[in-house]
Amino acid sequence: MKKNILILILIVITGVAYGASMTVESDTQEFKDSDNKIYLEGNVKVKSGAANVLSPRAVVEVDPKTNKVDKVEFKDNAYSYQMESGKKHEIKAQILEVSLLNKIFSAQGNSISTITENEKPVVIVTADKQEYHKNTNQMMAYGNVNILYKNIDTLSNQAIVDLNKDNDVKKIQLIGKAKLKQDKSIINANKLTYDNQREEAVALGNVYTDITTEDNKRIEVWSSYQSYDKKANFITASGGTKIKYQDYLATGPKVNVYADKATKKLNEAIFVGRSKIETKGRTIEADRISITMNPKDFKAEGNVKSTIPNLGGSSL
Repeated sequence: MKKNILILILIVITGVAYGASMTVESDTQEFKDSDNKIYLEGNVKVKSGAANVLSPRAVVEVDPKTNKVDKVEFKDNAYSYQMESGKKHEIKAQILEVSLLNKIFSAQGNSISTITENEKPVVIVTADKQEYHKNTNQMMAYGNVNILYKNIDTLSNQAIVDLNKDNDVKKIQLIGKAKLKQDKSIINANKLTYDNQREEAVALGNVYTDITTEDNKRIEVWSSYQSYDKKANFITASGGTKIKYQDYLATGPKVNVYADKATKKLNEAIFVGRSKIETKGRTIEADRISITMNPKDFKAEGNVKSTIPNLGGSSL
């Protein structure tokens, strides 16, 4: 019975195929039929193929109706690691728990997940709690979530990471006080989604983007919606949109920010719909306002209205 239970545990934790050789070590192992649990105490080591789980203690819960494993907990600062396709997967947490019924592997309490490739960390996730859902191939993290992935650094209250069959990142969703930093750009929003294949970020709710260009010029964008296409170096924003660039402050319903075709750098912001720009005490309203960064200039078109302060204090 002990061997069958532990084979099932390892299959859920690591995806190891049936029939893989396995060893289970601990100082003591106690079976209690009264509470349908198996207790492993002291230097618990479980190994099957490339997968390893280490912890001071482990508790296995057995369903009394089916006599099959329902849940297993590796306790007191557990550690799991395995090598697969040249990648090392590591998980550290106060408790590592496996639910066979729901096919969920969770790490609770100061959890840290790391994927290392060629001896370099590719993904690092820290959170109060992390879950891996085998049925959907999703990783979910809750509480003080920080994800480091390639050149991306994120913070949020919650995160959902979609993985492909090789456990490579497809998409990252950040929920609640979301922040994404990439290169010299920072995006803050209520919700952020990053598509790794498209290299596209979509932000919703109280969005604020702070961009430092390659020539160290700063562009700030506020709106209720924003999307950023890194490959095309293109930004679109809508809903109470505001852009600040040096002494320019422009507002309008929607803006698109384009890169220069020659330099590939962000260089032109075009407001569509009734918009206005304020600079050096002047206010200009128009149906369309175009701002360029290099050379620094702007153009207003369509029902243009300008307000210029009477600096001399006299009237016409």
